[in-house]
Amino acid sequence: MQKMFRCDDLLRSVDENLPLLEQVFDRLPDVMFFVKDNQARYVMVNQAIVDQAGMRSKQQVIGLTADELFPGTGHNTLAQDMSVINDGKKIVDLLRLYFSADGRKQWCLSSKFQFKDPASGNFGLVGISRILPRPDEKKSSYKRLMDFIRILETDSDQKLLISEVAQSVNLSVDTLERLTKEIFQLTPKQMLIRIRIDKACRMLEESQASITDIAGECGYADHSAFSRQFKAATHFTPQQYRLSLQAQ
Repeated sequence: MQKMFRCDDLLRSVDENLPLLEQVFDRLPDVMFFVKDNQARYVMVNQAIVDQAGMRSKQQVIGLTADELFPGTGHNTLAQDMSVINDGKKIVDLLRLYFSADGRKQWCLSSKFQFKDPASGNFGLVGISRILPRPDEKKSSYKRLMDFIRILETDSDQKLLISEVAQSVNLSVDTLERLTKEIFQLTPKQMLIRIRIDKACRMLEESQASITDIAGECGYADHSAFSRQFKAATHFTPQQYRLSLQAQ
């Protein structure tokens, strides 16, 4: 008769095999894998995090928080991590913008989950961030999306409903979602958010326009709605983002 695992046995098995998971994720250069303790400090990472942070070894990363490892990403990643650890509210495929060690903006989909260390009884966090690749523009699927992308980019200052945009480019909503996930690994709504936040970043970097004017240019009905979504994506408020660039 096959032995039945109790919950504690399963957790202990996962804990004992985390080093094996680390080796597996080391083979995925576009996926950042991490385990954090009850203070949101890295206790295990894969090579992708080391590379993105510009470090020489994993030992340099262990013991740091995300805010310390990626100081250009804002000052709220730690607060988000502690919310997952303390409240157990998981994060699944959150669209995030961060800066790599060489200053490049990178978009990723981040997922984080609470776990309990069976040895200490403390809660920690395990997660991944999938770095979004450049789309393959040679694919026929990409060509089918060109009109959709053009509308999002040219009309990003307008109130856009995905269903209406899909209809205008002769695609069903289901087909549109399948194509955007195939090419961009994003939903149509996430694509619209990405285009708007990218535009906002450019305006914050290159102009002295007010935050309210930038919000309007990027399709947000009011300053507060824009600030909330910008902070969710970057961990900066728009003003903090602009000031951080000036400081650099």
